[in-house]
Amino acid sequence: MCFGGGGGDGGAGQARRDEMERQARVKEGVGNVNKEFERFDDSFYGDRANAYRGFVTPQVNDQYKQVGDQLAYSLARSGLGQSSESARQGGILMRDNAAARQLIAEGATSEIQKAKQAVEEQRNNLISQVNMTSDAGLAGQNALRQAGILAMQNQFSPLANLFQNTTSVLAGANQAGNYSGGPGLKPFKDAFGFGGSSSRKPGLFY
Repeated sequence: MCFGGGGGDGGAGQARRDEMERQARVKEGVGNVNKEFERFDDSFYGDRANAYRGFVTPQVNDQYKQVGDQLAYSLARSGLGQSSESARQGGILMRDNAAARQLIAEGATSEIQKAKQAVEEQRNNLISQVNMTSDAGLAGQNALRQAGILAMQNQFSPLANLFQNTTSVLAGANQAGNYSGGPGLKPFKDAFGFGGSSSRKPGLFY
C-alpha cells in the first residue's frame, strides 16, 4: 500500500523554518543593539575621563590654595614664616599636592573602566533579552533607551580632603597659640624639634 502526500516528516521541516526565522530575528535584534552602542567608542570614554578631570581638578586646586594660605598664615603668626619648619611643612604640602594630582589621573582611568563595564553589562543584558524574545524591534527600542541613559551617566562624587598631612600640622599650630611668643607656642615648637632660636633661612611660605 502506498501513502502519498507531504508533511511526512512530522512537522520537522516547519520547525526548522521557524527556527531559522527566529534566528534571523535574533540576528537583526543583536544588530540593532550593537548599532545603538556604537557611540561608546574611544572618543566617548576619553570625554568621560576629561569630564572627571574637569570636575575634580578645581576641587584639588581649591584645597591646595586654602591649605597653603592657612599654613602660611599659621606659620607667620607663630613667628616661623621663614624658618626651616616653614620649608619642611611647605615640602609636605607640595608632596600632598603631587599625590593629589596622581589621584586625579588614577580616578580618570577608573572612571573609564567603570563606564566600559556598565556599557558591556547593559549591552549583554539587551542581547540576552533579544535571544529570549526574538523581537528585533523591541531590542532596538530598548537599546536606544538604555544607550541614552548610559551616555548621560557622568555624575561624580566630590573629593575628600587630600591634604590631611598638612591640615594636621595646622591643627597643632592653632592649638599651640595664635601669636609669636604666646604661651601656647612652646609645645608646638618642641613637638617639631625647633624650640629656642631657629635657623633663619628662606622658606616656602613668607
